[in-house]
Amino acid sequence: MDFTKQLVVVYNKKGIQTIEKAVTYVKPIIELDKKKESILLAGDGQSNPDEYKQINSSTGLAVNYYMILNSLGKIEDLTFEDKVAKPLKCNGGLKANIDVSYKRDGKIIYVESKFLEPYYSKNEHLRESYFNKEYYDVPNEDKDAWYKLLKDAQEFKYYNVSQLCRHLMAIWRKHEKDKTPIVLQSVTWSMPDVFIEEMESAKDKEKYKKLKRIIDEEAIKCQSRIREFLIQIDWKNMAFEALHYNDMLEDISSSKYIEEFKRRYFL
Repeated sequence: MDFTKQLVVVYNKKGIQTIEKAVTYVKPIIELDKKKESILLAGDGQSNPDEYKQINSSTGLAVNYYMILNSLGKIEDLTFEDKVAKPLKCNGGLKANIDVSYKRDGKIIYVESKFLEPYYSKNEHLRESYFNKEYYDVPNEDKDAWYKLLKDAQEFKYYNVSQLCRHLMAIWRKHEKDKTPIVLQSVTWSMPDVFIEEMESAKDKEKYKKLKRIIDEEAIKCQSRIREFLIQIDWKNMAFEALHYNDMLEDISSSKYIEEFKRRYFL
């Protein structure tokens, strides 16, 4: 299924105004200031200046949600496409590029945002370098636990646990000596029934209902495995949460933009 075409069809039915001459793009609910936009555009995943405005963009979803949250004064130091650190200490490789970071209630929060990706792509396979313990910049007594976590991550089919493990490694390297509470959140969009019902094919409807259940189950399994790992290595100031945008509407409910956000993302 071409989700971009599907979104355009549903957006047209909902009367959501798209940017002229580019029907697959839509204006952000709250425009980014120049500093935030320049940092975002320097991110590894932004191949053109309007990429985060694509209607099927997970970065765009994150921008819209967290800019609303930021406008309510609930968070501070909001950054998109935060280049945290290299996960491994070997030569080469890029810094982990985490979709969102901010501070709230004395905590540093990192967010990996997913919109439609789990429904058309799969959990990535890590490079061989991630299974060479010599490249782990962690205490020797913890290397086996990290190795086992990375191996276990490969067993997931749709939920991108491999990416989350890379992010964990990068966060460790940046904040190893930092006692500030840190949270890594995997925030995904669970495909609502109202979106599924817009599909023309009964076969597609059944396919995506089943896929939704599998992805949600993998999210629960991922959360359990990473939390178990954090206890195992005694990383006391680090926490992990697997969340859905669908369940995070209350936090932005007082915003004048709440209805537009819900309409745009079928919530």
